[in-house]
Amino acid sequence: MSETSTRMAAVIRDLQKHYVLKSETVRALRGVSFDVPEGDYVAIMGPSGSGKSTLMHCMAGLDSLTSGDVLIDSTTLGSLSERDLTLLRRDNVGFVFQAFNLVPTLSALENIPLPMDLAGVTPDRAWLDQVIETVGL
Repeated sequence: MSETSTRMAAVIRDLQKHYVLKSETVRALRGVSFDVPEGDYVAIMGPSGSGKSTLMHCMAGLDSLTSGDVLIDSTTLGSLSERDLTLLRRDNVGFVFQAFNLVPTLSALENIPLPMDLAGVTPDRAWLDQVIETVGL
């Protein structure tokens, strides 16, 4: 019998993120490690100030790490240029921010496919209709 390996959408290894505020070092992340298998959903929960947003920003390449590694679809984020990080985020990472970060001059319908528009990809109308129905617009 052969083992099947699970493909990882994300691999997080020993993430450390330190901020220096005045003369104090704040250790926002202290050795966080976990895997996210492809197709799985993950909830990151904790009290206010526990590092959830810092973790998410580091996982998406929006913030730099003090140390550790983040791999998205087998790509190590620390090895990417800003341009390549932007392309990886556009093509492989979805964001749901706490505050609505819509482009105010666009309608909700225009905001949904905006990343695809920027990539030069025309969204499938059936997919777009499904997204609109799913979120109740």
